[in-house]
Amino acid sequence: MSNKLSQFWQELKRRKVIYFLIGYVAASFAIIEFFDITKDTFAIPQNTLKLLYVLAAIGLPVVIILPWIINRKKTKESEQDPALQASPEKEEKKPLHNLPAQLTSFIGREKEMQVVKEFITEHRLVTLTGSGGCGKTRLAIELATQLISDFKDGIWFVDLSPISDENLVVKEIMEVLKIAEVANQTFEETLIGRIKEKNLLIILDNCEHLLKASADITRSLMQSVPNIKVLATSREALGMIGEKVWRIPSLTLLDPKAIINLESVKESEAVLLFNDRARLNNPEFELEIENITEVVTICNKVDGIPLAVELVASRTRHMNPKVILERFADRLDQLSSADSGKSKRQQTLQSTIEWSYNLLSEEETALFNRLSVFMGGFDLMAVEEVCVNEHLPREKILDLLSHLVDRSMIQRVYQPDQQMRYRLLETLQRFASNILVEKGEAAETRKRHIEYFIRIAEQAYDERMTSQAKWVYKIRLEHNNMLAALGWAELHDPDTFSVLAANLSWYWGRSNDYSMAIEILEKVITSEIGDREIRARLDTGYGSLLATAGDLQKALNLLKHGLSLWRELENKKEEALILAALSDLVYGMGDNEGGLKYANEGYAVAIELNDPGVELFCMTMVSYGFVAFKNTEEARPMCRKVLKMAEELENLYMIFVAHHMLGDCELIDGLYNESEREYGEGVKTTLKSGDTAYTCVDMCGVAMSLAGQGRYTKALRINAAATSKAKSFGSWIPEDIPIVFWHELVIQLIAGTREKLGEELTQKYEEEGRSMSFEEAVEYALDFEKD
Repeated sequence: MSNKLSQFWQELKRRKVIYFLIGYVAASFAIIEFFDITKDTFAIPQNTLKLLYVLAAIGLPVVIILPWIINRKKTKESEQDPALQASPEKEEKKPLHNLPAQLTSFIGREKEMQVVKEFITEHRLVTLTGSGGCGKTRLAIELATQLISDFKDGIWFVDLSPISDENLVVKEIMEVLKIAEVANQTFEETLIGRIKEKNLLIILDNCEHLLKASADITRSLMQSVPNIKVLATSREALGMIGEKVWRIPSLTLLDPKAIINLESVKESEAVLLFNDRARLNNPEFELEIENITEVVTICNKVDGIPLAVELVASRTRHMNPKVILERFADRLDQLSSADSGKSKRQQTLQSTIEWSYNLLSEEETALFNRLSVFMGGFDLMAVEEVCVNEHLPREKILDLLSHLVDRSMIQRVYQPDQQMRYRLLETLQRFASNILVEKGEAAETRKRHIEYFIRIAEQAYDERMTSQAKWVYKIRLEHNNMLAALGWAELHDPDTFSVLAANLSWYWGRSNDYSMAIEILEKVITSEIGDREIRARLDTGYGSLLATAGDLQKALNLLKHGLSLWRELENKKEEALILAALSDLVYGMGDNEGGLKYANEGYAVAIELNDPGVELFCMTMVSYGFVAFKNTEEARPMCRKVLKMAEELENLYMIFVAHHMLGDCELIDGLYNESEREYGEGVKTTLKSGDTAYTCVDMCGVAMSLAGQGRYTKALRINAAATSKAKSFGSWIPEDIPIVFWHELVIQLIAGTREKLGEELTQKYEEEGRSMSFEEAVEYALDFEKD
């Protein structure tokens, strides 16, 4: 009942009956009250008052029924004609903006959109910077469409790219806002006067060639219009107090060397954009397993720059990605757009780069061109050594480098240790390199480049035993520069090529680049090397590398030849180190007696030298002799001494070897939980140093430890993953290492597990291991509780 009364009451209000009823009751009460008060004054009969009460009561139903009927009719009409449902005054106001309509879909950039949206909320001036073609304008427009309701007086897009006169910047803003000129007032005064009380967002697009004028008007607007915000896009920041600058990154990419499938491409915004634009130009285009690698390579070659990705993708109208890559691999930045609507500077990526390049000063262009000799990054010290000459003194380098960063011509890269490095995008590097050649400065700059990196490689070689972690990290950072220097020297300076390769050979034994390193070192070793010390360094490094890669007999020959050279040169330090390397190799060939003989010889020489790094390496090989003979009682304390000394010297390789040997001791003694943890520490250490070959070895150790614990499923998965990874880059197969005690343990624990489980289950679990990514397998191996 109460529900029905409530509905009736709501219906009275909807049809506006209640308002008439309240007004009628109030009016009737007022009239009756007036007559009651004045009845004596005007001698009004009592019957008249009674009549008024009757009339008021009779009129009450009429007051209820009449508006009910009238508003019922209006309601029906409004239901038939939606235009009558709301009055013109209450019609929803159309959003105010002039944002250009976009003809293509917006791909990716979810993170960037959220970041910039937060910046606009917190700051009045936000500037998006980045290299040409990185998508500054598109991101600004896409973001603005989501913010329209936040600005009562609209969002207004001002394109400054067609303007060349700084005096016309304010006038262009006025034209966009449809503000007319006023006599005897400057444009700025008129603009500020008209929008002083407005709440709006102005997008100043493409400010880089009009920086001062853009900054001046923005500063005036910020100071005079309290409810205005400005979003600027520019290859360089406006340089104002209160400006929030954010550099737009390239689209996310995939590593072409990684295992790529149709699922993994979803992680690359660049590939998704390529696919979208390719299908737009050629509806029959499909991203398939047959063309994924080529598409990923294309996206990487153009640095994930959206404009470049779109330009290349448009060529799928006439050719597939493989053909595009074959024909245009080194000139993808010159491919032109088929869209006649694009501005001239966006017709090719090279045009976009030229636009930025032409805004640089003469000194900035000189430095930019010389930076093209660097590959994969560089630091300030390298630039000061390589790029200076009589016209570009050292004291100017830092300022010029900073200007190039500000103008989005080079990028800053922070390393984990907060060391500042810089890099050129590949497209910019090719552009600058071509100009360097045209100006005839390439040979001189490249010569300075290789001289600088030879000095680094030389110092790294000399300190490889005492500061190994430092130099492994440094060379890994500079490896692309080292390879670029080698490439130039091979063609122009064979002696320098030999020196640099010999000094890097030890590092390649600690890396995963075996195939590439062997190819380089084979070229050197078959050439004429007049310097005996360089030949000895080459024999030592190349021999150790081949031992790791599994070519044991050739490695033995090289190390023996190197030993004879070091003895001729009377270099006791290198003699001790190569004796230790020989012992390591001979142990690996199954000759424990011979290995221990070399180890003891090297250790004796090391003791004479009083060199901690040399002593550590030689002592390690003696320790390994005890392990090889399964003399764990003597091996353990010596291995712990090796570990302590290696940690003090920050020698990651020796830290790994110490944990590995301790794991061997526990495994030999059947202490499988302890061996699992020691091998696990070895895995963690090799991950830090990048020694993937040894990561695989200790994963095999983890697998044997698991088998000893009866955890057969995980053991076979881990071992299969390690074997698969080792095969992928040409390293030895961990379970095939011919060291006697290791081979016996493999037969007992890995082969024994296969026999226990049978062929079907073995195949199932090993296939599961091979299907894991290496990162997943490592994480699985280090989770000691998980089966």
